[in-house]
Amino acid sequence: MNTPSQQDWEAAVLRLFEDEYAFVAVGPRRHADWRTDVLAVMARAVDDPRGWMTLDSDKEENAADAGRGASFPFVVSAEARLGAILHQVALDSAAQLLVALTDEWFQAKNIRDFPERKEGLLSDARTLLARFDPDCTCYTPAGNASTDRNADFLHNVTGGFGVTDYLSDLGLVVVSPTEVGVVWRFNTY
Repeated sequence: MNTPSQQDWEAAVLRLFEDEYAFVAVGPRRHADWRTDVLAVMARAVDDPRGWMTLDSDKEENAADAGRGASFPFVVSAEARLGAILHQVALDSAAQLLVALTDEWFQAKNIRDFPERKEGLLSDARTLLARFDPDCTCYTPAGNASTDRNADFLHNVTGGFGVTDYLSDLGLVVVSPTEVGVVWRFNTY
């Protein structure tokens, strides 16, 4: 995996998630326990260390409404809880999950023109992941990841523990020695 340029990475993020209720943010890795850094990203307490784009439609509203709190819609606030719900997945599975997250119910088969768009979507997902060290680790609360690090998320994504109070949400955490990325999709129906 070659590290993408800022322009390539941002274009891939937008093609995947621009029209979706999604959160895509990266923060610095500062702690031995990466979960602390992930929670900082979810709480909007850190900025992207490279100054690259963040997708976050709730940030301004959170700032205007103190009752919501900076972490809204995320409700997980403890490292132990986060660690208990996340399962490690292989990089290929992580790319597939990013594609599945473009559907509001996290099912690739529901993506418009999926057979024709599959390779392009996977390419964008790999570009998003390529920002991180080749030895990065990826985690998700998807249920089928609890028993299979190589889950095939293009054919089946089972729900897991959510990190919001919404009907459903699902995401991916990417951890490298220097950065943590959080890509989360919300379904409020």
